[in-house]
Amino acid sequence: MAAFLQVTLAGLVTGSLYGLLALGIVLIYRATGVLNFAYGAIGAIGVSVMYELIARGHFNFWLALLCALIFSFIFGFLLERIFARPVLNAPVFTKAIATLALALVLQTIADQIWPELAQSVRFATPFDSITTRIGGVYIRLTDIIIIGTASIAMAALTLFLTKSKIGIAMRAAAENMSTARLMGAPVSMLIALTWAIGSLVAALAGIMEAANLNYVGVHMLDSALLYVFIGAVIGGIESMPGAVIGGVLLGIADNILALYLAGHTLGPVNIGDPGVRESIIFAGFVILLFLRPQGLLGQRQLRRV
Repeated sequence: MAAFLQVTLAGLVTGSLYGLLALGIVLIYRATGVLNFAYGAIGAIGVSVMYELIARGHFNFWLALLCALIFSFIFGFLLERIFARPVLNAPVFTKAIATLALALVLQTIADQIWPELAQSVRFATPFDSITTRIGGVYIRLTDIIIIGTASIAMAALTLFLTKSKIGIAMRAAAENMSTARLMGAPVSMLIALTWAIGSLVAALAGIMEAANLNYVGVHMLDSALLYVFIGAVIGGIESMPGAVIGGVLLGIADNILALYLAGHTLGPVNIGDPGVRESIIFAGFVILLFLRPQGLLGQRQLRRV
């Protein structure tokens, strides 16, 4: 039982990170209608900036965190102005391919600026060694911070988008840009703000991931990105609470499968292999799409014919 609870806690932490990343992806998708495949690279650059401030600038952890988040906010704003704005009215497929190209460009630039981060480098936090034990389950302060951060970020963004004038205007612009312009909303500025907030969320998720793994690297979010997109689709690609829930469910399922499949074989197949576990998750994802293509919290779209 203790092993199950420990693995579930690890899955909840991993899933919270997936959910936090999915939150930013859904935010940008709602504003632009395109999945941002450069999102992992954007988050990794935010983490790399924080590492630079600590390692070479000798900033303390909290000041470096604040500066990295401010940098990421401005970076996201500039990315929208320089990169996303010219392709805003392009076909959806074109915009998706453009974000893939952006990911490659950002990763190449990051490799040149931080060649030492091409390999994983130790990332220390003030709460690394703070751990408690409850009923045979070890709980790190890092785990609590990650889960709390994901929960607070979702609540804050939901309140911002539903209660503030700027947030309501952002939702209106995402729903119908032409109508929002006719109503006097500064649509171009709102879209840039969406990218800025999304970039900040990506950096925050990347920093939490570095704290969870105790290392940082410019490619550290690459392996998680596919799971993040799957989690976003599971929850409902236009639902921010759904994105977090989808990410959490995926993280818990992955860790529980790892526990129960470890050391087992099915004939010549080692079903404890990570590749087999991923295949099971992907198969479950496809089945869910057949049963509920709009996701758990997504709304079914009716099309007039």
